[in-house]
Amino acid sequence: MTLPPVEDLQRRAVELFELWRVRDTAVDVAYNRRLRTCAGRAFVENGLIELNPHVLEGAPEEVDGVLVHEAAHVAAWRLFGNAAEAHGRHWRALMRLAGAPPDVTHDLPIPSRPSGTVGARHRSRRRFSYLRFCEACGDRQLLAAVRYGRCHGCSRRDSYLVLRAPASAAGRAALERITLEDARARCADIMGRV
Repeated sequence: MTLPPVEDLQRRAVELFELWRVRDTAVDVAYNRRLRTCAGRAFVENGLIELNPHVLEGAPEEVDGVLVHEAAHVAAWRLFGNAAEAHGRHWRALMRLAGAPPDVTHDLPIPSRPSGTVGARHRSRRRFSYLRFCEACGDRQLLAAVRYGRCHGCSRRDSYLVLRAPASAAGRAALERITLEDARARCADIMGRV
């Protein structure tokens, strides 16, 4: 099965904007072969949505879900401006209105590249798990990727201490044992502050 043409995707995005009562329905949808692991991305201020054909060719039934996800980012920004956080309540409400689950990440398989091609070095990249503490309130998150922004505990922005370990069971277990005080001490040592 082939991927839908860009014109069909643009029509679908306009339908979604009309459903969400977004006045400015102008949007550009494109496939971007340079994307590696994300299924899609949105440039909210420009009204541009890019989809990853490498990932979506393996799961063409997921194209609409990825398009809805990215269109909801553009719509949330157009409706609520800077008050709309990337995957915040406004975005989640738009996803539900479209009948889609408000999932933040995808679990689609990432196709590997043949050796010798651009990007082949990324296949052997070491994976990590991350422990993120909010320095203000102590909110603790164990993550597969570092995420910044507002703290879910106290709403402060970018006030985090982050430590990493190999993405193995032992690495995650080591991160789970770390306390906020340990994280403060380790980050002070790393930064040369004692």
